[in-house]
Amino acid sequence: MDRPVPAWSYERLLQLAPDTATLEQARKLFFAKRWLVLEGNGDFLWGVYETAYGQRIEAVVRLEPPLLRCSCKSRRRPCKHALALILLFLNRNEAWRVKEELPDWARDLLGKQGPNTKSTPASAPDQQKQAERVRLMDSGVAELDKWLRTVARLGLAQMVQAPEEWENLAARMVDCKLGSIARRIRLCQQWLQQENWEDAVTAELGLLHLFVLAWQRKESLQPAQKRELLQVAGWNVRKDQLGTQQGVEDSWLVLGVSTGSEEKLKFRRTWMRGEKSGRYALLLDFAFGNRGFEDHWVTGSVLRGRLAFYPGQPSLRAAFQHYQVSREAYEAVAAYADLEEVRVNYAKFLGLSPWLMVLPALVDEVRPVYDQSEKQFFLLDREQRQLKMPDSEPSWKLLAISGGEPISCFGEYNGRIFQPISVIHDGRVILL
Repeated sequence: MDRPVPAWSYERLLQLAPDTATLEQARKLFFAKRWLVLEGNGDFLWGVYETAYGQRIEAVVRLEPPLLRCSCKSRRRPCKHALALILLFLNRNEAWRVKEELPDWARDLLGKQGPNTKSTPASAPDQQKQAERVRLMDSGVAELDKWLRTVARLGLAQMVQAPEEWENLAARMVDCKLGSIARRIRLCQQWLQQENWEDAVTAELGLLHLFVLAWQRKESLQPAQKRELLQVAGWNVRKDQLGTQQGVEDSWLVLGVSTGSEEKLKFRRTWMRGEKSGRYALLLDFAFGNRGFEDHWVTGSVLRGRLAFYPGQPSLRAAFQHYQVSREAYEAVAAYADLEEVRVNYAKFLGLSPWLMVLPALVDEVRPVYDQSEKQFFLLDREQRQLKMPDSEPSWKLLAISGGEPISCFGEYNGRIFQPISVIHDGRVILL
């Protein structure tokens, strides 16, 4: 295979692997002699591996942007077979045969990729199901309203002594298809275990009350406002329902990736910034159990493609309609000049939608400091204006990379705390 090798490294493989044990198993397969097929065309790799019991395992890899698929039953994704293909490609070039067309089994594993999926109108049975779901959500909102009135009557001090009441309500919200509301209630539960929880919990309960009022008058809302309210409740728009949107075509810089989990559900938040549009985009990905995420975003990479945005004010969450890795230089990213601009823009967008969770912000010439007397991190601009930062690993990394000197920092601002995610240093985007 004589095409240029993409920018792969052991560190990048480690990012893709679900854990180091799986990568170590892939290295063992690198030396195995049971590969029956090793073929590729520079964009895709595919191979067939025969186990000691005669079972044929089929694996296929799209090199850029990374997409790894395999027919094995492993719950850890990407699995060792797909990772082994990349190791073989990088280190045993002579073992490969060049073949332009992918076999049918490889296409089946990859599934449908690209912008060709079209949304179809809801059928009569679907409309009936949607109406039933709304009625179920109505009953959940009525129960939430009753609970909030009880909290107001009894007072938070008494409700703190009854943690089972919070969990029972959260479970009931899940039953009523109000999953996002359930997460907010459980978040309040977590805050109750911390010191100085009063402001955060009171503010969240205020938002829940605002949600109840908005839901009660949902029929009078504008279509865009109603779609956003449904998302706040937990009725998410599927990616295939974005197919009719025109989308935003641009070169998108990956500014940062963060992951987390709730019970058996893993989630990933990826922030991107358009080169020409200057628009921020948040990609949310989910995976259950030990399964890996479908796509793999690498901080600092640039993707050329079209993003469709979900309803919202501001509209931040997005999904790719199509994309490919760009090798062209990315022009300098415009940033906020100071922290006052961050506050002003947060207030502006909060005025458009009270459901604003965070504002993405890239700020130039800011300096992290740690106040030992207050045991508090701060981010300072040139005018000595400041935002609080959490006492967390990213804040310590930011302090170490900057050396206390001004630097460009990207993060999320929620009106109280600035959560650093990455820095732009010496022309590179570094994940914190």
